[in-house]
Amino acid sequence: MVSFSSKQISNPPSLSERLKDRRQQLCLSLAQATEATNVSIKYLEALESSCHQRLPGEVYARCFLKVYAKFLGLDENEILALYQSEQKIYTKTKKPNDNDFKKPVKRISQFHLMVTPKLIRGIIVGLLALIVLVYLGVKIKAIVTPPVLVINSPADNLVTSRNFIEVGGQAESETILEINGQQVIADDDGNFSETLDLQLGVNVIEIKAEKRHGQQTKIYRQVVVVDDEEETLMNNE
Repeated sequence: MVSFSSKQISNPPSLSERLKDRRQQLCLSLAQATEATNVSIKYLEALESSCHQRLPGEVYARCFLKVYAKFLGLDENEILALYQSEQKIYTKTKKPNDNDFKKPVKRISQFHLMVTPKLIRGIIVGLLALIVLVYLGVKIKAIVTPPVLVINSPADNLVTSRNFIEVGGQAESETILEINGQQVIADDDGNFSETLDLQLGVNVIEIKAEKRHGQQTKIYRQVVVVDDEEETLMNNE
């Protein structure tokens, strides 16, 4: 009696299996492959799953295959020949109402060929750079711009018979405030008020606000002190 032995016939790996197996042998993720080849991750997934109908056209499919094969260290001509063979089988077996994969290549925008991770990273880096520039601009402007100083009283060229006067106003926060060389303390809102003794005749009052970086603003007020008789005479005139 003749005995028969069974022999297992193994099919060679398909194009998609070769691509995927090779990438996994290199311990690479699809994201890493996308970043290295500049081919969108959805197109690499289509190549590794034999979903060629998801590619934008045969010209792009061949281009993507050559780039991907070269990146994986595979023979480009062998990969393209395997692709052509599978495409012939696909064309013969597909249903008549299926979309023809060999239809004219449709135009795709540059946006679709961009790698999403790179685009997002570029936007984030650009926004961070813009924020830093705006922040530095504000800081530099704050340093080089003299502080704001407003004097509410006294009025300039004031004539009075009193031997004292109240100097008041508002200064920019975080500034050193001085009146005739004497430091004055302002409240949290920058408001200040100080009473000064006056001498008979012309009194010049210097109010100065200075930032830590040296920028300063000075305002002068002139007050003339007269005796009661002179004030009465001036008022009658």
